[in-house]
Amino acid sequence: MYQLVIIGASPEGLAAAHSCVEQYPTARIALVTQGWERGWSGDRHGELAEENFWEQLRLLAAQTVDVVVGEGTFSQTPSGLLYQTQERTLEGESYLLTSGKVDEENFNRLSETPQRWALVGALPENLVLAQELTKQGHGVTILTRNSHLLPGEDPEMAALLQTYLTSLGIEFWFNCRNLISHYGQSNCTYGLQFNHGSEGASHHLTVDNLRSKGRSPRYENLLANLPELNDNASPRQNCYLTVNPNLQTAHGQIYACGDWLKGYRCPAIAQREAKYVVHRILGQDTTPINYGQIPFTVDLEPLWYRIGDPTALDYAQKIIRGFEPYSDHCDLRGMFKLALDSQDRIISAHWFGQRGQESMSLLLLAIAKGISWRELQPLPLWENCQTLY
Repeated sequence: MYQLVIIGASPEGLAAAHSCVEQYPTARIALVTQGWERGWSGDRHGELAEENFWEQLRLLAAQTVDVVVGEGTFSQTPSGLLYQTQERTLEGESYLLTSGKVDEENFNRLSETPQRWALVGALPENLVLAQELTKQGHGVTILTRNSHLLPGEDPEMAALLQTYLTSLGIEFWFNCRNLISHYGQSNCTYGLQFNHGSEGASHHLTVDNLRSKGRSPRYENLLANLPELNDNASPRQNCYLTVNPNLQTAHGQIYACGDWLKGYRCPAIAQREAKYVVHRILGQDTTPINYGQIPFTVDLEPLWYRIGDPTALDYAQKIIRGFEPYSDHCDLRGMFKLALDSQDRIISAHWFGQRGQESMSLLLLAIAKGISWRELQPLPLWENCQTLY
């Protein structure tokens, strides 16, 4: 019997397996994968290219992880919960569900000829895809039910992001309802009809490509035999799982992370969740995840990110806004926004600009260690930045 069976060799699935062999080398671990595909959740930069993917699996196999290639389903038997593929039956004390594969549609249908795309949902991954498409000369329209980008995040920083994306030529339709799409075989286009705005006016749109699938893992009938999770077992869109603070599902042996959970897709968060489950199961670590200490990143160019509680701005004692210096290779002048408590300590930080990457680790440390703004301000990061109080 395995102590942990990891379902899915996604980036966080691989991170969980590596964490097992590095910190718990005597643990009995299995990693199940359906094999390599071109796209994976949270792998925009192609780090899981086929050669690298199989090399990681070979390395894990050499470090005592039992790597199993094949599709399977769960089965509850009198002897316990089993995971069954066509060739293997795996029995584990615990199981971890990780994110599934990205729809191949996004990669196979790009054309060198400029085309018109419609993306349904203003999710972070759609914003990243929209930027990539506009770089290649395609036109992009994003349709969303929400009234603005990134609900739950700081409206000012979300508005800045929207202004930037609009400047690239990306079109937004907010407050959209009752979307109906029809594919025309004769002209190979999609006809979209939807209601928009408070008055529900009807609008029509014709595009060459449509991306409307929800953010959820694609594991077909993986959970079909588990009554307590059966509501989530159908291969429909948005089949999220409900978990407790320990990331444990209604079936006590099954844990979930990444795309199985509601919320924005964020690779850093998914990997932290996967490693947390490993430490909880193998190391008996009961310390809950502090999501406020995990950077939430929209992987655009430049980077948009937030560290800390997004509601901190509501009770902050002081707000500091500032601007990056102009860059020779980018017309965008980045902006940052910090929330301070009564003792001048940073409790939340937003950044959108070229310096976002270098500032992330410093601000994360400042929030974790309670470093005050007075201590942080003299550092070189803030040189040439204009700060507004």
